[in-house]
Formats: sequence, structure tokens, C-alpha cells
Amino acid sequence: MAGRFKPGQKLTIRAVAAALDVSLTPVREALYNLAAEGILEMRPNGSVYVPTLTSERIVELTKIRTALEALAAREAAMRITDREIANICQINDRMMEANDKKDFPRVIELNWEFHFAIYRASGMNELVRMIEKRWMMNGSYMNVIYPRFGQVEQGLANHQTIVRALHSRDPERLSSAIVIDINFAADTLLDMIKELSAKPQKAAR
Repeated sequence: MAGRFKPGQKLTIRAVAAALDVSLTPVREALYNLAAEGILEMRPNGSVYVPTLTSERIVELTKIRTALEALAAREAAMRITDREIANICQINDRMMEANDKKDFPRVIELNWEFHFAIYRASGMNELVRMIEKRWMMNGSYMNVIYPRFGQVEQGLANHQTIVRALHSRDPERLSSAIVIDINFAADTLLDMIKELSAKPQKAAR
């Protein structure tokens, strides 16, 4: 989810273990489990790769995410406490500070914390696990998007809208704000994929 590994990157057990500073056995099990769940791609020779997202898959994942995360947002709006809202506001402030410093790995981490602090407030643990899986499916693109685009003005505005909706505790208002943020991120991804796919054609000319 943090986008530490790039799309299309081959993952070796030793390299992942070194990057995460853990032993080989849990990494081996985790890679095979993630491949079985469709989060990673296992080739016929047994090699494990970070999938390359296609436009079609992004569209599909976005439809699934909006359904799941809108539900979590509606439930959270009815249950969230003042303390949880205050914590989410602090996370958002730290994320803006990290973005100003162009500390994009930290921005990615705090963006995850921001959203999942909201979703966990729903009290629906199984739903949160389903959402986590979908985030992991496009996490590899986060370290491509943020260094190039940052948490752009519209993204920051989206988060402020989410914060205001949290304070209102209006389920539909919060749900709508979350969906707008998801669609903005998806549109950014789609634009980036179009741009990257167009580069070889330009070079060929």
C-alpha cells in the first residue's frame, strides 16, 4: 500500500526481506499469499512480480472501491467520536506538511492513515479488510504518482472537504466526499498511464 515497489518489478524473497528488515520465511509466505489473492502476479516459472495496472483494471477497481469505501464512510459518520475526528485532522495536517517538504513516501503513508482512520471508525472490520486488499492492488503506483504530481491542490481540497463532512457527521456528505477523492485519484492514474503509453510511440516517430 505504501508503494515501496514499482509496477512490473520482480520481487525476490531476499530483496523484500532486506527492504523490510525481516527474515526470509515470513516474506516467502507473504509473497505467495499475496499472489494467491491477486495482489501480486506469479509467473509460470514461479517468479513473483508487482502487477502492471491497465486502464481497464483501474476502472474496475475504482468501481469496487467506491462501493466499499462509500459504505464504510456512511457507517463511520454515524459512529465516529470527537477524539477520532481530532486524530484524523492531525494526520491530515501532518500529510500537508510532508507534502510541502516533498517527502512523498511519508505523504503516501499518511494518506493511508487518513483514510483508514475513517474506515476503521465504521466498526466493520471485515469491510476494512476488503478495502485494504483493493488499496494494495494499486499501491505500486503511489510511488510513481506522488513524486510527479504530489498531493496536488485538488487532492488537498478533497481532504478538507472530507474533514468538514466528518465534523457534520452526515453519512451521505461524507460518502460523497470520499467518492470524489477516489475518482480524482483514479483519473490521475488513468492520465498517467495514457501519458506513459504514449511515450514509446513518440520516440518511434
